[in-house]
This record gives sequence, structure tokens and C-alpha cells, in this order.
Amino acid sequence: MKPDLVTFGKAMANGYPIAALGGKKELMDWFVHPDPSKRVLLAGTYNAHPVPTAAAIATIERLLMNGGEVYRHVESLGQKMKEGLEEIFRALGFQGVVARQGSAFCIYFMDHCPRDWHDLASHHDFGFDEELRKNLIKLGTYFFPVAAKQCSISFAHTTEDIDATLEQTHKALSEMLI
Repeated sequence: MKPDLVTFGKAMANGYPIAALGGKKELMDWFVHPDPSKRVLLAGTYNAHPVPTAAAIATIERLLMNGGEVYRHVESLGQKMKEGLEEIFRALGFQGVVARQGSAFCIYFMDHCPRDWHDLASHHDFGFDEELRKNLIKLGTYFFPVAAKQCSISFAHTTEDIDATLEQTHKALSEMLI
């Protein structure tokens, strides 16, 4: 299924301030409509700024190198992280689920992946989540210290980094469940 419109943000420029919009021709044509009274305004602070544009080009070129090496690497690490976290939950007899897409993942302390924000707010243990994140930081593993905030794995991460994160997560959860 192809979307009608898509937006992309700073990830395409490796963190530089940039955004992109794309979509079906019949919708995109509204931005260049010959009648100015029908034209849709597309404005932005960094439109065509050379530094973010160069960063986006360099990032996209790197992502395409070696037949998708970056994507294979982060996908592999993401899968390892998800499977490792799920194994920790099973070993500790603890209820938690991991939602993952590629290198991005989030742990939910509930019996299912949330369907929407209301479901998350109604079932997720936010206090436990925040406590785990703070305990991981104390142990030297940085998890953004806000409950339900996704985690991201980068190309710079290694298998050893994932192993260390899983080890620290097991330690932190074990201590919290005592």
C-alpha cells in the first residue's frame, strides 16, 4: 500500500534540521499550481539550507553503500535486542512486551503492545518504566529517562553494546523485582 503523502524529518540528515514532503503527483502539483490563488504554501525555516541539504545527501549516500549494510546491521541489532529483552522477561517471570521496528524499540510493561495512546495510558506501568530507565542510567546504560520513550540503535552500536545493555537490563530488573 502506498501512502498519499509522506513526511520525513531530521533522521534523513543524520540529525540536522531538515524535513521533506513527498507524495502522489496529483497532490504534490498543488504546491506548484499555475494559479497562485490555488497554490498551497510550502514554507520552512531551513528550506534549501545548504548544510542540512549536504548532510541529507551524505546520509542517504551512506545508507545506500554496500547494498544496504547499515540497514542490515541495525536490523540485526534490533532483533537481538528484542529477543534478549523478551528472554529476560521470561527468565524473571515478568510481564512486558517489546515493540520494535528496525532499530527503534520500546518496552511496555503491560500484557500487549498498545493500540493507541489511551490503551498505553490505561495499561502501561509508567512508574516502573521510569524507575527502570533511571536504574539503567545509574548502571551506565543510557535509556532516555521518560517512560514509554522509544530507544534507538545506531550504526555505531555493536553486538557487544547490545549484550552489555541486556546484561544491565537484567541486573536492573532483577534488583527492582526483589
